[in-house]
Amino acid sequence: MEGPSGWNIMPVEVLEDIFKHLPAKNKGRCSQVCRQWNEGFKSDFSWRTFTFKDGVFVRRKFTQHSGWQYHIDHWRLKNLITNKTKAWRVLNVEPVNNIFNLYEFFRVLANYSEHYEKFSATERPIGKIHTFNFKWHLHVDQNETGGLIEDKDVGTGGQILGSLNNVLKYLHGLKSLNLVDLQLTHQEADEFLATLLEKFHEKLTYLSLLNVTLFPKPILQVGCFLKLRKLLVSPQMLCTDTLSAIACLEHLENLSIVQDEKSSQSTDISRNAWNMFAKQNMDRTRVWLILRGKPKTSLIIQPGAPVYGIRMENSAGQLTMELAEQIANYYSGSLHHFIQSGLERMKRGKKMEERVDSALIEIVSRCPLLERVACRERLSYGTAVILSVYAERNGFKVYLRKNALLKRICWCRFDMETHGILFNWLREMCRTEELVTEILQYSTNQPMVVYDDRSYRALNL
Repeated sequence: MEGPSGWNIMPVEVLEDIFKHLPAKNKGRCSQVCRQWNEGFKSDFSWRTFTFKDGVFVRRKFTQHSGWQYHIDHWRLKNLITNKTKAWRVLNVEPVNNIFNLYEFFRVLANYSEHYEKFSATERPIGKIHTFNFKWHLHVDQNETGGLIEDKDVGTGGQILGSLNNVLKYLHGLKSLNLVDLQLTHQEADEFLATLLEKFHEKLTYLSLLNVTLFPKPILQVGCFLKLRKLLVSPQMLCTDTLSAIACLEHLENLSIVQDEKSSQSTDISRNAWNMFAKQNMDRTRVWLILRGKPKTSLIIQPGAPVYGIRMENSAGQLTMELAEQIANYYSGSLHHFIQSGLERMKRGKKMEERVDSALIEIVSRCPLLERVACRERLSYGTAVILSVYAERNGFKVYLRKNALLKRICWCRFDMETHGILFNWLREMCRTEELVTEILQYSTNQPMVVYDDRSYRALNL
């Protein structure tokens, strides 16, 4: 006889794991389904992660100057902070359009923490939060202002920066801090980073500071967080002195230089500075070059840097022959990973000289230390088979898109002599997609090499 089944008898532990991924509004609705779901809603585990964004804890309010607007509901926000902040471990703030609501959220949170810590030495409402992610993106459109203000990005100075500082002051257990697109003036950036340094210089193990200033400015303070294990910075924040300070961080394992659409004014660091970095660092830190967003320029190559990996995230950037030659010339003795994640946004032509084939083979043939190669761009069956040959020789793994493979060879006998491959064998292997997939799996010893678009996008490389 079968026992009872259904959502109403699902274990509370499973419900907690589901609820922690839901927005606060949906959690409240789910809690009204049954008693079992209400227990999962009230559990502290389901509230370990909280995300603030537009539409969270708001109500409609009519104002004379702007009509009906969604303003933050202080009563509901008070109940949330009073009952659930002690369960928070991760606090995320997504980009918002209503700046006043964000300011009010920070203000109420800081005032609540100040009140309890003032009268109790042990009561710290948000002291157990170990991860804080703050992303800012406010763009003023010229059409929305009637032409009074030009199109531009607005930073987080003034009251927003002050309220952010007030919240950070009470995050006593913070280990991971991610601040994106603050875009401060130079003076504001110096004052803000000095405050961070005073509070967290021996606490943070993960720090991401991307586009801290509106204009390029070296940030020396990033080299003073002594316990860092992973650091992400924008290229415009680096200089010779900054690199020297970062090189002396004893616990730093990964340094990622992240380039996006706001890094167009960035320049590379001199070879001498990177040589000094390598000498001081003594191979403790792995350097990554990351391209993301909608960059206006190609990947900024850092000559002489001990680059461990290159990642083009979320369909950003294309691999050209010029870029491939630079990568092979500068990083042939250190490159372990070349990864393109996401799907191809701008497709090139189908001709051999317009595709990625030659550039990709240039990298794998001249970088013997490669461990992973992931390519999202269109390439021929012949290129995939040549990849399998180099994968077998050098022992790296390959990740390709099924929809990006073109049924053609596109290589001549002379090219195959250069790579030490028999042309007749190559032509035989390129007859069908099944043969290409089989030779790739055999050479790389992977259960799967060619992925459909959904699977490739979901890969965690």
